[in-house]
Amino acid sequence: EPNARFVFQNFPLPSHNWAAKAANYADCIGRSSKDAFWKFVQGTFDAQSSITEANADEKFTAIADTAGVKGADMATCAAKADTKTRVEQSVALGQSVGVTGTPTVFVNGRRIGNVVGLPPEVLKGLVEFAAKQ
Repeated sequence: EPNARFVFQNFPLPSHNWAAKAANYADCIGRSSKDAFWKFVQGTFDAQSSITEANADEKFTAIADTAGVKGADMATCAAKADTKTRVEQSVALGQSVGVTGTPTVFVNGRRIGNVVGLPPEVLKGLVEFAAKQ
């Protein structure tokens, strides 16, 4: 069984006018609680059709509250320059290794092809195969 380390990097796409703000919230929440981070990510994906640039702070604050952290505190954190810088560094890292969209998966420094919509068991098999190469 391969030994793996999972790393999540924010890579907000410009096609979503609220994605950078979501990434800022995610960065703050992730530094506060890993469990809340994943709940926030799922909640954001679940609500994405109702999120707009105009209501993003309201939505993200509510999703953060539901995820188990104080949404108002996360909103304050998300607006800080150092948070934006961390997200920008994450994007720059992705761009430096050829990331153009999400999700993108790397194993041992090599990018695995399109993983969008793959069942978890298939993705696990791809990772195990790539780890043996």
